[in-house]
Amino acid sequence: QGMIAAAGSVMAAPVSSFLSVKRMLLFGVVGLAFVVRGVAVPEIGSQNVYPKRSNEDAALLEWGSSAIIHNADGVVARFGPSATDAEFELGIEAELVMADKRQGCEPLSNAAQVATQIVVMTRGTCDFGTKAENAARAGAAAMIVVNSDRRSPDRTFAMSYRAKGEVGESEQRRRSRAADDDDDPALAEAVARLPSIMISYAAGQQLRELTRPRRMRLFAGGGRPFIESVTDVAPVLYLVHNAITDSEIAAAKRLLLGGGPQEGGSTTTMTTPGKRHRVLGALRGRELSNFYERVASIVGYDVDHLSDVALEVRGPSSNPQLGPIQDYSRLSRFNADTGDDARLQTIMTVRIYLEDPPPPEEAAAAAEDGGLYFLGAKPLAVKVVPAKGLAAVWYSALEDGSLDRSAAHADGPYSGDRPTHVLHLRVYANSRSLARRVLLPMVLLPFGGRPQKTLVLASKRFFARSFGEGSAASEAAVDVALYVLAALLAAPLIFAAILAFNYVEHARGKPKRKKKIQLRATRLQEEGTRQEGLDQRRLLAAKAKSIYSSRAPYSRTTDGRTHARTCFE
Repeated sequence: QGMIAAAGSVMAAPVSSFLSVKRMLLFGVVGLAFVVRGVAVPEIGSQNVYPKRSNEDAALLEWGSSAIIHNADGVVARFGPSATDAEFELGIEAELVMADKRQGCEPLSNAAQVATQIVVMTRGTCDFGTKAENAARAGAAAMIVVNSDRRSPDRTFAMSYRAKGEVGESEQRRRSRAADDDDDPALAEAVARLPSIMISYAAGQQLRELTRPRRMRLFAGGGRPFIESVTDVAPVLYLVHNAITDSEIAAAKRLLLGGGPQEGGSTTTMTTPGKRHRVLGALRGRELSNFYERVASIVGYDVDHLSDVALEVRGPSSNPQLGPIQDYSRLSRFNADTGDDARLQTIMTVRIYLEDPPPPEEAAAAAEDGGLYFLGAKPLAVKVVPAKGLAAVWYSALEDGSLDRSAAHADGPYSGDRPTHVLHLRVYANSRSLARRVLLPMVLLPFGGRPQKTLVLASKRFFARSFGEGSAASEAAVDVALYVLAALLAAPLIFAAILAFNYVEHARGKPKRKKKIQLRATRLQEEGTRQEGLDQRRLLAAKAKSIYSSRAPYSRTTDGRTHARTCFE
């Protein structure tokens, strides 16, 4: 596409624009090389293969009041207790104390304040083992080392005992001091029992801004989501562990998998390779809604900025070479399978893996795990190895909104004997319209949430001819058409509901009227009985009064009173 556009520009452009045409030709040649299949899988050094972290080295630092809780991710050191040991499982709660010499390379002068508390040090000058020894001598309950790399403010790594920076995973975890420093067994034992973690530079800045009280709680991360920074230059890429739960994985497969028509008249099954699109919107259900809320908190955008999820099924590949490069040549694009809004610009891309890679005995080669390759990453190419629940998040656009070409990526070959599943999400700069989020899923509900591609393309072509292809007016017209269509579809349903209500009321009307008549007759009968009794009592009272008035006045004798009472009764 780039070469065709460049050729057209050469024919129409003046000589002054020769440099821009030359640049377009260069992009076209590079794009053609990317599209051609058969690119060999590149050699990626182990230092650029991710993820490097797991649940076994995940720790969480928490502070705040009961109303507002703050937390920061930490990486457990390769020396001292691991995240699965009792020290982290039970948790440590203590005050936060800064080391008197912030780098902690000398014995601490404020050892009295550090004792039984959590001491904070800064990376630099000496190795991490020296810092741990000084913290253990002061009697600290735990040690936190803040990464001092300002160029990568979110980066953390597992500290090694005799190292000042990050080392490869080949170095084994050491729970005691170096072999040449065994002259103090008590100190070695104290270091082996000292919980030690590293936090990022950004998290360290949050701790510096804290005011009293600075009580902290340090505990194992467990299955909580935590972030691992990969690149901070080009592209901005980071990984999120435990981004999706097992129940959410089951819900995604249940909603998105299933047979259906494909282009060319073929049908798909649950194991057929390819992407499954379904417009769910507000009808995605509780499990996927929880997943969307979590993704929104990870990327820092509202749920309305997220696209509908797509599920890709990957099968074993017979081609042991790298797949085609995907560079999103247009950040604002229309997809007939999803009905994406062309007004929306993609700024971030999220990919979530739902299964672990095949074990080594099932893979033909270590490189055939279906990894994600970023060949244009700086300073060196990066590979992301799939893992269950792992999310790869990267920026597809630069700060000025233009395409970040370093985010071009490709999938490596996969040689497992069972299909794997990957979720795809896009983050838009603006929120999606109400018509696309609510009305479109309702309109497509009779079709199972899957747009009919022929109808979508025909309607898109109609609006493009009327209002201009990809224009805001065209997309607004699509929203208006959705509102009208939803109203037309809802009108018969509302009319049918009214008829059904009237029928039910009419069917229940006759028993109701009969019951009302019976109740009224009973009420009148009761009122008549009460009136008859009242009239009888009044008549008896009048008779008694007439009898009493015809008699002589009371006699003061007993017989006279008795006689008068008898007459009255």
